Amino acid sequence: MTRRRRKTVRALLTGAMTFGLATTATATAHAGAPRAVASPSTVRVASADADCSGSVSVYGALADGRLTYSQIDPSSGDRVKTHIGPDLGFEPKALATLNFNTVLATDASGTLYRIDVKTNNLSLALMSAPTPIGTGWTHDKLVYDGHGHLYGTAGGVLLQYLVSQPKPAGSQHIGQRREIGGGFVLKALTSTGDDRLLANTADGRLLEYRIDDAGNWTGKQLVASGWSGFGKLVSPGGGLYYGVTSAGGMYWYQDLAPDDGSGSDIVYHNDDPVDVSGWTQTLLSAEPETADCVGRQYAYVLPRSAVPRSELDDPHHDYAAIDIQVPIGTPVHAVTRGTVGYIDGGFGNGITLTDANGVTYIYGHLDSRAVAAGTTVTPGQYLGESGNTGQSTGPHLHFEIRIGGVKHCPQPLLLALYDGTTPPAPSSLPTSGCSY
Repeated sequence: MTRRRRKTVRALLTGAMTFGLATTATATAHAGAPRAVASPSTVRVASADADCSGSVSVYGALADGRLTYSQIDPSSGDRVKTHIGPDLGFEPKALATLNFNTVLATDASGTLYRIDVKTNNLSLALMSAPTPIGTGWTHDKLVYDGHGHLYGTAGGVLLQYLVSQPKPAGSQHIGQRREIGGGFVLKALTSTGDDRLLANTADGRLLEYRIDDAGNWTGKQLVASGWSGFGKLVSPGGGLYYGVTSAGGMYWYQDLAPDDGSGSDIVYHNDDPVDVSGWTQTLLSAEPETADCVGRQYAYVLPRSAVPRSELDDPHHDYAAIDIQVPIGTPVHAVTRGTVGYIDGGFGNGITLTDANGVTYIYGHLDSRAVAAGTTVTPGQYLGESGNTGQSTGPHLHFEIRIGGVKHCPQPLLLALYDGTTPPAPSSLPTSGCSY
């Protein structure tokens, strides 16, 4: 089937690491419980929010056969709600979401069911009992790409099917079985877009697969290690990835450039999980292609709770820069995408960050540097922790901006980033008036 034809199909359908994370499992899925917050000791990798719109809708199945529905805010990672619905009458073995009110599930005997959702707003209710629409579906995983293709794995073989109706009634609507290839021994599998799959392996690799119109596939390793702790992966598109640990914690990530075949620009939110526990569903499936994200050009350099806003317009004692008084050990984040350098001397453990336009940002007096010189970092990426090294009279973060060797006042930029508004261009920042 051509891409043009499958876009028409999609329109029909949409119309109808091991991270050392401390979590505690609970007996049932979340059902409107307050959102948990990670402890301060949680590994900090980044804290930038994603610029995302749309929604994240996740269906799940509990071990007792009940269906669940959860909604997550794509911008903040906050779980908005969770509803637990009726018993399906069987324990699902594989689950795939076609659209907002149609879910496919299999049972232990290989029967494929269509589940018609009546509402998932204030509660989760079904139109009727699940409808059996096929047999022989002994797949261990099922995912739908949102563009007319259902993928499944069975015995390490990746299979592709064409779904031609928003509510398929049987083989006449789910057919054109195609074997993509073997060797797909994966821990978890999800779809990230049109003929694109994301998976992790038992040894911790994060992998991406792309399938062309002829059924040929290419694979790329996004991350070499650290993803073995996730038994479930889901994605609503937009470069958003959600992983669930065996302890029931859900963590979220944003790939700032999901088309580049690299995981180097994945923003980690381990210090701000969706929930630290409670995701006890045996299966999870996100409605595909419901979120749209744009990577931020800038991010605030500190946790917003570190200092009050009123301190961000304080003048520097000597020249165009700012000294922000924060305790030793406060996480420090990259203000923009750039290349890391080291600067020592009076700056102590200092870091420079130079962007593509030649603007250099300086972080002075750090207690520790968590990124190597020469590394390219993304907005919000964790750089290290503030300190009191070098020529410093007390714990603080020294921050300045240099363009062609000329220092520019960083205060207006920091205030805008703190407020979440569009920051001024660095070249427009004044070169005086912010010191005494």
